[in-house]
Formats: sequence, structure tokens, C-alpha cells
Amino acid sequence: MGSDNGSEALPPLYARCVAELLGGAIPREAGATCDQCAMCASGAEEPRGGSIYFDGVIKCCSYLPELHNFLVGRILADADSAAQAGRATVEKRIADGIGVTPLGLAQSPVFSLLYENSERAFGQSRSLRCPHYMEEGGRCGIWRNRDSTCSTWFCKHVRGKVGWTFWRDSLHKLLLVVEEDLARWCVLELHPSDDTLRHVVASAAEAVTGESLDNRVNHEEYARVWGEWRGREGKFFLRCAELVNPLSWAEVLAISGPKVRAYAQLTERAYGRLISDDVPPALIVGSMQLVQIQHGTTRVNTYSDYDPLDVPSIVMELLHYFDGRPTEDAIAAIAEERGFRLEPALVRKMVDFGLLVQPKQQCISSIRI
Repeated sequence: MGSDNGSEALPPLYARCVAELLGGAIPREAGATCDQCAMCASGAEEPRGGSIYFDGVIKCCSYLPELHNFLVGRILADADSAAQAGRATVEKRIADGIGVTPLGLAQSPVFSLLYENSERAFGQSRSLRCPHYMEEGGRCGIWRNRDSTCSTWFCKHVRGKVGWTFWRDSLHKLLLVVEEDLARWCVLELHPSDDTLRHVVASAAEAVTGESLDNRVNHEEYARVWGEWRGREGKFFLRCAELVNPLSWAEVLAISGPKVRAYAQLTERAYGRLISDDVPPALIVGSMQLVQIQHGTTRVNTYSDYDPLDVPSIVMELLHYFDGRPTEDAIAAIAEERGFRLEPALVRKMVDFGLLVQPKQQCISSIRI
């Protein structure tokens, strides 16, 4: 999750398809970094009250990715010596057999149960640390073939909620549905048995049983699901990768269902807002949570508890001018009555982070200031 060496570049497989979809570069999320984790307090930094910090030996890697079959195959096929340690962690998951099906490597019922029912454990619990996290260097061992969740999660966004909407509410959902559709397509292409087909179309989550709570495999069920591929799971995953690797975005669309086309349109629209500097024609004060007041600064949470905004006190005092009147009129009134000219970049940032929002009754057109 987050960015590698300060770059949020998508994994190669996804980068190619997303480039075809968007037709332009994605602005860099410079605030989210792995090497110098933005969520970990530095030695010289005094932790601020109300703010959330991650454990430095976990960072945001307290999550077990569900790796779909073609991603597993790409990891297994990566012969780069630098990928060897990460590849070994995937081979271990396959050998353990927990959550291993023709669709890929799912979360174990135990992990899912703990993750879904642990409050404030993300970034904090070492028990939930990802098995693909490499302690030496503190990096992801499968970075080049990480899943949709880890490809699109950032603790902080340069454009605040605008960035979050693009990465998490649009692109993540698009890639997740693509992963699911392509994984099922791969299975169908490899002549599955009836039991494998039933597993492919099943929608219910795996039940938590005595066996699964002990991380033990039901070998009879495992054999039914895998059929003739049992004992050759690695080769199956490699074949899935071979099927998906050459696909263009147009071919992915043709294989996938209508949800992918819908999310593709939402992603394109979110991308348009991400690269735009336009400001709504009228604004009002948005919702916020007060975190801390210090001399001259107020820290608030708007769209995310992980990305607080430090607002100068003078700016907080000016928010009431944005009462639904035209944005240009509000800025002019501030200049005339308070002798303070708000810079366009500052207004844009307040809009990006949801400190100022567009009134619901206003049209969605925007202006430049």
C-alpha cells in the first residue's frame, strides 16, 4: 500500500490498462511514502493529541491481500532475484492450502474474523502484519504484482477528498471488479470440473468452522474444488497469468461484465476532477471534526482521520463568508472587510479537503479564480 520510493506508479499489468483508459498521467501522491512513512512519528516529532500514528515496523501492511489467480501466476513467474523473497511467501501460502482455490489466494477465515472485528488495529497490530512484508528494508515483497487494494490505498492525498475519490472510490473498485471477472474467466478457459464451476459462481463467504479456526485444510473439499489440477496449483496459476498478460484494455472490457464499464466511466470522471483546478461557483462550510487547537492553528479531520488538515486561525475565522453566495463575491467581501485576499490555491485546497463544499442545490458547473 502507499507509494514505493515516493512514486504511486501502478503495477505494470494495471498501469498499461489504466493508461489506455485515462489517456494521461496520474498526478503523484507525494504525501504518502513507504520509506519515510508519513503515518509514523519521527524521532524528533512530538506526537500530536488526537492524531493517529502507525507502528513503524508495520506501517500500513496490517492487511492480507487476496491475490487473484493471474496475479499469483505473475508472482510465481517473476524470476528476478530481487523478487525471490516475496515469491517464497506466496509459495508458502499455496503450500499451506488455507484459502487456496482456482480463483486465487483468499484471506483465511481467521484473519478475516480478526481484521473485521478489531477496532483501531490497522497499522497497529503486529499480529495482522502481511506475510508478504519484508522485514529487511520494510518493503512489500510482491510490489510489482500487488492487488487492487494495495495498489490504490494511500494514507494521505495531495488533493484530499478529490484524490481519495479517484483512488479509493473509483479506481480501486474498478480494478477489484476487473480482478474478479478476469479470475473467473481464467478458470473457465482452463476447462474446469463441475465442482470447480460451482466454486466459481459461489458468492457466499467461506463459513468459519472448527477446522478453519485452527487454520486446517478440509482436504476432501480442497480436492473437489481443484479437481485434476490438485497438486499442480502452481502450474494452474502460471497458466492464468499467461492468459491475462497479453490482454489490452479493450479486451478486458470485452471479457468483463457491465460493472467494469460503469466503474470505468466513474474512474474517468474522477480523473477529470483530479487534474482540474476548477472551483465551484458557490460554496458553504463542510463537515469537519476538531482534533486540536494550537497557537495560530486548528487541526481538523474532514474526509479521513489519517489525513488531518492544519488550518491557520485567520482562515478558520473567514469560513463563514462562504454562505452559498457566489465564490467570487465571498472572496471579494473578505478582501474588503478583512483586508485579506485569499489565494486561489488556498481556496482550492479547502475545497479539495471538504472544508468548503458545494451547496446541494447548486449546479455542478465550476469557475476558475
